[in-house]
Amino acid sequence: MPFTVPDAHLLALQAHEGQVDERGRDYYLAHLLPIAEALRPYGAHAEMAGALHDIIEDTRDHPDPARRYDLDRLRALDVPEIVVEAIDAVTRRRGEPYMSGLIHRAAAHPLGRLVKLVDNKHNLAATDELATSDPAKARSLREGHYRPARRILLAAEAADHVHGRRILA
Repeated sequence: MPFTVPDAHLLALQAHEGQVDERGRDYYLAHLLPIAEALRPYGAHAEMAGALHDIIEDTRDHPDPARRYDLDRLRALDVPEIVVEAIDAVTRRRGEPYMSGLIHRAAAHPLGRLVKLVDNKHNLAATDELATSDPAKARSLREGHYRPARRILLAAEAADHVHGRRILA
């Protein structure tokens, strides 16, 4: 039986169970679900990748080995290869620089780039909330990470004449 969008959401719920965001909210509901929903118009693979985009990065150090996910485990669960590749493209490696590593790698993969653009937009919006309690940190994240990353991702999207031009703002 093929892996479906509901399977991706269920897997994300299970993998991130007990995880909360910076404000103490359920991580799946506050971060993964909004990103997956924003990606829904781009098709099933995009929605799956949105729901699962943090699964490797957030579970690789889980104390319970049964709760750890990697690319091979996702493939064993029959996650479509294009989704696995997109997840790989947006998963930060240990010690990897954010801009010259993760963002440039995500920008090079059409589906990964789309997921990272939506994730980036979500994170930029979160800095507005953060600014009420920690304006310096919000400004640092916005100007040092998210806006420069967005420029790189949007430039790659605009230059991709086959897959690009999906998100222009």
